[in-house]
Amino acid sequence: MNIRISITTIVLATISISSILTAQLLPADTAWVDTTLRHMTLDEKIGQLFMPAHRDVAKTTEWIKNCNIGGIWFARTEARKIAEELNTLQLTSKYPLLVSADFEKGAGTYVDGATDLPFNMALGATRDPHIVYRSAALTSKEAKAMGVHIIFGPVLDVNNNPKNPVINARSFGENAEMVATLGAAAINGYQDNGILATGKHFPGHGNTGIDTHAKLGSIESNSEEFESIELLPYKKVLREAKPSAIMSAHLWVKSIDSDTLPATLSNKVMTGLLRQRLGFDGVIFTDAMVMGGITTRYPFDVAVVKAIQAGCDVILFPGSVEKGIEALRAAVKNGDLSEERITASARRILLSKTRVNLHRERLVNLDKISSSVGTSENYGEAKAIATECLTLAKDENNLIPVSGSKKVTILTISNREGNSMLSRGLFNFPEEMRKRSANVLDFTLSDSLREDEMAKAFELAKSSDVVVVAAYVRIVLSSGTVELPEAHTKFLEQLAVQNPNIILVSFGNPYIGGSVPGIPTYVCAYDNAKALQDAAADALFGKAHFKGKLPITVSESMKSGSGLMR
Repeated sequence: MNIRISITTIVLATISISSILTAQLLPADTAWVDTTLRHMTLDEKIGQLFMPAHRDVAKTTEWIKNCNIGGIWFARTEARKIAEELNTLQLTSKYPLLVSADFEKGAGTYVDGATDLPFNMALGATRDPHIVYRSAALTSKEAKAMGVHIIFGPVLDVNNNPKNPVINARSFGENAEMVATLGAAAINGYQDNGILATGKHFPGHGNTGIDTHAKLGSIESNSEEFESIELLPYKKVLREAKPSAIMSAHLWVKSIDSDTLPATLSNKVMTGLLRQRLGFDGVIFTDAMVMGGITTRYPFDVAVVKAIQAGCDVILFPGSVEKGIEALRAAVKNGDLSEERITASARRILLSKTRVNLHRERLVNLDKISSSVGTSENYGEAKAIATECLTLAKDENNLIPVSGSKKVTILTISNREGNSMLSRGLFNFPEEMRKRSANVLDFTLSDSLREDEMAKAFELAKSSDVVVVAAYVRIVLSSGTVELPEAHTKFLEQLAVQNPNIILVSFGNPYIGGSVPGIPTYVCAYDNAKALQDAAADALFGKAHFKGKLPITVSESMKSGSGLMR
């Protein structure tokens, strides 16, 4: 593996490591856990096994008081607001709440004003574990300041199926060894900085063409392929990085289960493989139990019991907390689950809470939010990371770097009307380009690409020296496809007739470059993080170098490992 480590990177990583030694995860406080469990009722233990989504303080307070939930997940909000709410909820709860978030690409993924970092696949383009570590460390700093204790990341899925409609740029790439190495670096970056890390989606969600948000997918790999690809990152990180938690996948692994059974509900996968063979004794989270990979096949109460029987500890995003608790209570009563089994999961959950000191300190200092979250220093680090990621996949007409004297038209295309799980609706690239040259014009087309819009775009292209197409084409939940929409493909083909000097920049799905082989220059930014768009403008005008190499194969002419250094 070609791992590029600069002196600057090593120095920054060393500074980062030395400054956070006191912020590492604590040893588990078994005495507190034992005492707490002795005083818990069965219902209180069961409540610890549920982690619903927090969207309303009143509703979450109701779950805390009536159901004794063990933790919460949250999404779109603002930093100080969520910190205030979390402090209030922590004071309400009898037992400390474990707060989770899907900060796969930084806290800015879901928090307004926080720092948005590049997706894993962009980090994969660097092939540098120190860059990944720095990204995770920055994410942890901002997460801790807001009151988050566990991040549902890193994604350890190997995106070896380019048709995968749900993982895509969330993966580090298509090479299992690289995913394992960078995944371990991310876990260390989180946990060295006092945040619990979660490897997902076990036992591997890369080799499927199904979006499990919509229906049950399957892993078709035979046993040998499964061991050497899907499972390899987990074997390495469980041995070397020791993540605190693992999240299951709602996928049928055909090489393990003969019956059509999601891994989340499979005892062979969650207990036989993960617990017994791989020796994992941390917390196992289900993926969201409201996803179609579960709900299209099982009633909620049945699925909840099966998940715990299989070996999972936490029911994430339950369709109904109350119904879920009742289902587990009934399962204990009728002998389908033992109280000892419930206690074992409650113990793991409580132990994880002590590792982030929740049993001693639940609240965060609100006065430190502004100095810890979304600062100019944090953005500077994000841009430094982003600059290492940009990949010039091809440049047949030598259009890059673009001279400041050239007349440049930027055409923005997107599919932002679709529901993207993680990307934010930020389009700052045209503005960044205008900052760098007075000869830049820009025009944004709607998702539907109306005839009048395309006509105007063609006219602008004819009068330009270079046309830069900024493509914000993202993976859309439940769409079932990673292809460039047909209308967008036809538009680009017609645009090339008007002006062949086209630079296509993908601020999202990197595979779209394979849909338009006639475009001479293709840049992969992998994501629309503000820092990536900023860095891309620098690189196009030659103010920064392209350093990344493709972590996936886009086409026969743009294979994994390729990338022009300019």
